[in-house]
Amino acid sequence: MRYPGGKGRCYRQIIAQMPAHTTYIETHLGGGAVLRAKRPAARTIGLDVDATVFAAWRDRTDVELLQIDACTYLRTFPFTGQELVYADPPYLASTRRRSRVYRHDYTDAQHVELLALLTALPCAAMISGYPSSLYDDMLAHWRRIEFVGDSHVGPRTEVLWLNFPAPATLHDHSFLGRNFREREAVRRRRSTILNRIDGLDGQERQAVFEHLAIAHGDALRRALRREP
Repeated sequence: MRYPGGKGRCYRQIIAQMPAHTTYIETHLGGGAVLRAKRPAARTIGLDVDATVFAAWRDRTDVELLQIDACTYLRTFPFTGQELVYADPPYLASTRRRSRVYRHDYTDAQHVELLALLTALPCAAMISGYPSSLYDDMLAHWRRIEFVGDSHVGPRTEVLWLNFPAPATLHDHSFLGRNFREREAVRRRRSTILNRIDGLDGQERQAVFEHLAIAHGDALRRALRREP
């Protein structure tokens, strides 16, 4: 499903920044390129006010789909701190080349409302958009990453703002690396290490596991439980 502002070109860069989480909430779902590509969380929630969006999601019984305004939903959600919220609202009108793009657009006031709400959330949150002084000002203490995304006129710089430092534990390691070359290098290194471990005899492999358990026990337990 193609949707204005879709992340089909840059979902890898977004997923590669996601910390471990048990509940994933994606607002302004649209085509949902990020949600479709990431490893599922224990609970996944997709929000959009556009009823036509949900026709493309009929086959996803593992996703809670709600036709509701993002701010309305987030204000009443019972957060525990184990959530990740990813917001991909309509691009700020002043940052795009065409004024009429979305069936359900955002006013500047709605952008301000959303940003103010996100900065008050008690959990990990990230939001994407084109470079914007409004976003930079309201999210001045958030981490900021730039990457290249798609637009109706070709590639454009996108920005991801995040309210957490670079995570030590990722939710999904499938897209480690800033570009295709780095992702392939990571994949090859990981494959080499795993093949070497698989090639060890039982006692040698057990020695490796014992070392990892002693040196990285807490991280291994979190990884096995897929916890933050």
